[in-house]
Amino acid sequence: MSGTFSIESFSGMVAFAATVESGSFAAAGRKLGLSASAAGKAVERLELKLGVRLLHRSTRSLGPTGEGEVLYRYVSKILKDLQEAERELQLVQNAPRGRLKISVPTVMGRRIVLPALSDFHARFPEVMVDINLDDLIVDVIEDGYDLVLRLGELEDSGLQARNIGPHAFTTCASPAYLAQRGTPRTPADLSEHCCIYYRFPTTGRTETWAFKGEPSGRVFKPSSILNDGEALASAAIGGLGIVQAPSYLVKEDVAAGRLRPVLEDYTENRGSVSLLWPPRSAEVARVRAFIDFFAERIAAQL
Repeated sequence: MSGTFSIESFSGMVAFAATVESGSFAAAGRKLGLSASAAGKAVERLELKLGVRLLHRSTRSLGPTGEGEVLYRYVSKILKDLQEAERELQLVQNAPRGRLKISVPTVMGRRIVLPALSDFHARFPEVMVDINLDDLIVDVIEDGYDLVLRLGELEDSGLQARNIGPHAFTTCASPAYLAQRGTPRTPADLSEHCCIYYRFPTTGRTETWAFKGEPSGRVFKPSSILNDGEALASAAIGGLGIVQAPSYLVKEDVAAGRLRPVLEDYTENRGSVSLLWPPRSAEVARVRAFIDFFAERIAAQL
């Protein structure tokens, strides 16, 4: 048996696979746009080249031999991979278009996603983005979402996911507050400070702060509780107390000096920022375009 692969061999493998799947040379020929005779001869040439009989032939039936079954396993996989490659190339060539339904957490949506939408539309003008700004954990499949942006630890949901970066937090307060009350040096010092907490509107639970070396879920006595993420930064800037907020929410205020980080050696990330989508959904050009575009934009802001 020759080890040289040829176009003729490939043609014979395609005819062979079609014959096994359809049960006759005539049906295989119709599938491939050939005559029954041409399909049969292609398989015969392949058998001759390989030096084995691939099909049992009779007047009533046509089926693979033991050697044919071995070959069919490999050939069917190769043909499937080629079909996937062709589909992917078609998706690349096709311009993204159509409606894209997305769920995005409120603060990240306002601070990062919405400001970048004009650039996205300029690049992909035929994509209509339908964004739901909400902190609810939506059912991606049942509610018909193409994509969702999730923060924190991911559950095993069966969805496809792309990790964009860490869900980083900054513990901070205004310079005026720290000048008046002092700067905490360890998490334990927070018991002597005014701590502003966030309450999840969807559950009513108060968010816990995370510190290295501290018990998980520890809550210092809150002086204020707010149910709006962006209000945390406003309250801290106003001198109301110390907050632990997503870094992307307060980074501009920190850079401008309106807020000053504290306990930087102790603050921990809380999971990751991830894009999730239903299996195979990313094969749709508009979904893939959004994933690639916003993964880069969001990562740059974390």
